[in-house]
Amino acid sequence: MSSVVDSTCIPSVVEIREAQLALQRDGQELEHVESVINGLYAEIEAIHKRVSLLQEKRHAVQSRIFTNRARISPIRFLPTEILQRIFKACLPDDRYVKPEIQSAPLLLCQICRRWREVAEASSELWSSIAVEDFINNQSKSYMAMVTRWLVTSHHRPLTVSLLCHYSTPLTPVLRLLVSHSALIRDLRIQGNNLNIVKLISACVSPVLKHLLLDVWSSGTNSPLPGTYPPNLTHLGIRESRPHFLASPAASPKITHLSLDIPVVDFIKILVDFPALVRLTTSLSKSSLWATNPSSDAVPIEHRALEILRIYLKCETTMLASNAESLARTFDLLSLPSLRVLTFLNHRGRGVDHSASLDLWLAESAHALFDRSSCLLKRLRFHDFERPLDMDVLCEQFRSFGIDLRVDNDDSESFW
Repeated sequence: MSSVVDSTCIPSVVEIREAQLALQRDGQELEHVESVINGLYAEIEAIHKRVSLLQEKRHAVQSRIFTNRARISPIRFLPTEILQRIFKACLPDDRYVKPEIQSAPLLLCQICRRWREVAEASSELWSSIAVEDFINNQSKSYMAMVTRWLVTSHHRPLTVSLLCHYSTPLTPVLRLLVSHSALIRDLRIQGNNLNIVKLISACVSPVLKHLLLDVWSSGTNSPLPGTYPPNLTHLGIRESRPHFLASPAASPKITHLSLDIPVVDFIKILVDFPALVRLTTSLSKSSLWATNPSSDAVPIEHRALEILRIYLKCETTMLASNAESLARTFDLLSLPSLRVLTFLNHRGRGVDHSASLDLWLAESAHALFDRSSCLLKRLRFHDFERPLDMDVLCEQFRSFGIDLRVDNDDSESFW
């Protein structure tokens, strides 16, 4: 056949007859193949239609199964008290909950009527809120959301965080929070000193027990509040210039104090806050210079302090003179209730070295514990280098009733 196709010779009569018979035979065979293919396509289409009908039927059956399973689902029979506990576990881990439609508790109100009713009746779900006064947070929808949040708290004591970006006047959303100040038990304010003075003055309440001030200095001096709330027990202050440290008369009940300010007069704090049980303070080089006692300094006793936590700034930890200055301060102190003394090495960015334990493990720390009447005493060093003779040191301190621990963990929160 290939020889015939590749040739240009005139075919003979016999070849012409053979070609005509072959064309007739192959044409009939092609028609048969096409017929079979079309039949198969028709069967496939019919099968697709049957599959489609069965898929629709399957979807309907699955929908009925889902509906009936949902009708007898155990969660429908959960007591309201259990459902409330589940809802509480759904809350964000943050101390101050930011209102967002895609997270609890607002998200829980969108599931079904019962969940909405249970969530809105559970005041503890709405007892914490973080509010910022950005321009886009002054819209009617945002104000309505915050208003709904506060109303749903049902007069429960509130934990509130206020982030203030503007000096004056107070934005509507902040005024809304201030209108509920009688219910605020835990308050954090971030802003410049002008805003904070206004908010403290507006939010003074007998209910307020925890107050954290994160101050951005505005460069403008402002009158300080004459007094803190009468029942305030926890006070935290972070600022670049000291403005807000209260006088003794303004802070008779404060038991927990956290300070991250440029200059800390360690002795004066203990004198001014006689009820302190826990003191956390950062110490910079300037703080140690201010704290360094004179040769004629009078020893003091603070009978209430149980926990002393000292954050050492990175420029402080490497100098022996700073350790000696703090040691002289310790020599003046008598803390009969002291049970935990913690040093935390606060390294700055790009600083990869740990502080030396040998530099800060002075005899004065041991002597400070000697003046304590507690039976169980703990001495902690976080993010410090462990000395080679660590086991010997631990055993030595254990013989004096002091549990010594050293680690490289710098994750402990200042507040």
